[in-house]
Amino acid sequence: MARQNKDQAPLFKYSLYYYLTKFRPTVKPDGVDFQTAVGSITELSETFSRCFIGHDASSYFLSKNLSTNPSSIVRTFLFQNSNFTDRITRFPTIRRDYKSVTAKPFTIELENASQLMNELIADKTKFRQDGDVMYGYQATANSVDSLCLGGGSLITARYSRSTVQLTFKNRMDILSEKKISLDQTSKTGVTYVGSEYNPADLTFDILTSNSFGAQFNSVKSYTNAQIHYDSWKRWYDTLDSENITINGFFGADITYQKALQSIAEVTDSAIYVEADNRIYFVRNLVGVQSFAGTITDSDIISMTTNGDANDMCNEYIVPTSFTVANNAVSANPKARLAHTNAPSVNSFGKVSREVTTNLVWYTNSANANNLAQRVVARRREPEIAVKVQTPIKYLQQQLGDLIYVSASEVGLEAEPYTLIGQSINVEDNTMELDLSVGHGIAVANMSVFTLGDSTLGTLDNTVGLLA
Repeated sequence: MARQNKDQAPLFKYSLYYYLTKFRPTVKPDGVDFQTAVGSITELSETFSRCFIGHDASSYFLSKNLSTNPSSIVRTFLFQNSNFTDRITRFPTIRRDYKSVTAKPFTIELENASQLMNELIADKTKFRQDGDVMYGYQATANSVDSLCLGGGSLITARYSRSTVQLTFKNRMDILSEKKISLDQTSKTGVTYVGSEYNPADLTFDILTSNSFGAQFNSVKSYTNAQIHYDSWKRWYDTLDSENITINGFFGADITYQKALQSIAEVTDSAIYVEADNRIYFVRNLVGVQSFAGTITDSDIISMTTNGDANDMCNEYIVPTSFTVANNAVSANPKARLAHTNAPSVNSFGKVSREVTTNLVWYTNSANANNLAQRVVARRREPEIAVKVQTPIKYLQQQLGDLIYVSASEVGLEAEPYTLIGQSINVEDNTMELDLSVGHGIAVANMSVFTLGDSTLGTLDNTVGLLA
């Protein structure tokens, strides 16, 4: 198989898109002199093809993408690995965010004056087949440098006025459908008590064990087709270094989406599906600096800035040590730990919040206090959120990355925000970025407004650079 450096213009990268696939030699030659007939093998390694997304962007792609008016734009739509781009009348808008775990469905419009798309009516097996949207630039006469923006399975086809609108549901939307427990007869839940579990280990187990519903790939390497192993491993190491452990109970009707959202809440993490249809994991107090972007007045098409005190809290309560009995979790925990920020209470009055889930929980006060302190540090002031529409020039940035915003209209000067949601309008070559300064799940940059309190003291925007 040909190999290619990601900094080289790929040979129709989009036409080589497949699910992550592993190739392993399984046949042992018998009755032949292997050395004579085949020759020596100098390298035998596991190889796979995958979808390139933001952080994989080549230097050529970035040079074109950062241009104000890039030339040679190539937008591509594949259906069942066949190129349907010439039939497109309108490309979709692709959306994803932290809280939903999975990406939203997208709808793409194709012409049907030719009646070529009637094949979907004639052959219903094409439903639930895969479609993918790519965006890139013509590198040479015979090569396109593209990134995957999103992919899914065909769910609906709506015919009207010589067009057809195809709606694709994210491939990992299975997380919102499948239940963890396989026992839907006696409705027995899944129990993790009696030991202390690293949340990353527990998560990997429910996703990959043959005893549960998802039964995802259990390979602990970058070749895992459904779990982004590198981010999972960083998440595991971070939790392990902080001695974070949990117990849990997932009732028979609990879906994976609900379970992952609960684990994210209790560990102050983000768990979500990226454009390559793999699950990513993040636990930071600041955004990711490595792929930071910069937005200035000249990049802004439109912008809204919203100060909101509804979600703030200066006291956070964490229940600990629930009891599991009779296939259910007790209504009341054995204890509740609270952390309060006095300067914030003095400024705003007490605003108390509590963990909203009892699917997973801590069994010791140290872990509970860790969570309470993190949440209060992020949310002790009103959120100053930014939603900005820009040209489609921030495709390198993925959820969790830092975006430095300078906007004279609201007096922002290189303020670090974290990307917590994005909406990519492929048709109009624009994108909308949802940016959080403190209240976004797992990732925050606590520097726009400060109280000079004992948590962080008097800050400037360099806090966004801390690890």
